Amino acid sequence: MSTADSAGQHLVASIASHDLSSEECHFLQEVQPAGVILFSRNLHDPDQLQDLIQSIRAEVSPACTIWLDQEGGRVQRLRDPFTRFPSPWRWAEMARRDGTQASAMATIAGQVCGMELAAIGIGIDCAPVLDLREKGADPVIGERAFGNTPQQVITLAGAWLDGLQSQGILGVGKHFPGHGAARADSHKSLPVIHGSREELAERELLPFRLLLPRLSAVMTAHLVAKALDEQPATWSREILHGLLRKKWGYTGLVVSDALEMGALRGPLPERAEKALLAGCDLVLCCTGHLEDNQAVREGIAQARDAWTGSQCRAIDERIRRTLAPYAPPPGDWRGLLRQSDYQRFRQMVEAHCTEESPPEDPTEAHS
Repeated sequence: MSTADSAGQHLVASIASHDLSSEECHFLQEVQPAGVILFSRNLHDPDQLQDLIQSIRAEVSPACTIWLDQEGGRVQRLRDPFTRFPSPWRWAEMARRDGTQASAMATIAGQVCGMELAAIGIGIDCAPVLDLREKGADPVIGERAFGNTPQQVITLAGAWLDGLQSQGILGVGKHFPGHGAARADSHKSLPVIHGSREELAERELLPFRLLLPRLSAVMTAHLVAKALDEQPATWSREILHGLLRKKWGYTGLVVSDALEMGALRGPLPERAEKALLAGCDLVLCCTGHLEDNQAVREGIAQARDAWTGSQCRAIDERIRRTLAPYAPPPGDWRGLLRQSDYQRFRQMVEAHCTEESPPEDPTEAHS
């Protein structure tokens, strides 16, 4: 297989609208991406969504994975007729009164989320958020967090993850090495975290380190953790290889956050190349613009040119082994809505949605 042909297996691409254009069909056929990530712009109703997923699957063989951001609260792509999920912070509030009940409810919420994603044909959820909710930080994380202490996040995000993955959905822990203390939104500019190495180890890094055995994929943060490296984490070999792989022994997938985000600088091919050379296995291009997907593919090919044959084979095998179980065909979503256990769990979850229906995430093109 040529370098150009191999590049697709490192790409999670995106599309523009509710159905595939002829140009997008050709791109998918040619590139054979590892996955396609969907956003609100791609979702109209469940039948349309399943038709879109089937169309994507028809262009990629074996079928590629379908990705979504389904955290709950304001970052929730699937909506009516599916469950209205409270923000993850709701379980942290509940834990102040009853930690056992909060963990149980987080597990049920993850389980219901997994049921719905499996029924619609989505195999990978870019969740849970493992960032802490920190005072004085930019609100981009805020109520997306499962707590403001490492133990809260470990317990509640871990419970939610267990529920999700019990339904055959792959969860992606984000945003490594921790976005909670950032005083800027990485969708717009580059945050810098000033905590010492010891402070990071005791707070931001702890949920990732302790939940890694249950995570087959983690997503990087576009931020600088000064105590760890001067490079943004997505481009930091010291963080992704030295800390995550070598020191912690992580063997799962490392996935970049969306490469087009404002925290990074330079053309998209360069951004993709730097992410892969630092230690990312997969890179996300989330704009929905075909030319951006193509540009990221070019950067991937450049990175592969710098790897040895054994490096390529090892990374390719890690991607194949991890993703292979998570490309399910669309299921019977109407049948799910009629199931009594599902209805009971859904009612339990929605009973905790005390706030108004959450608005669309203004950064819905990113993770």
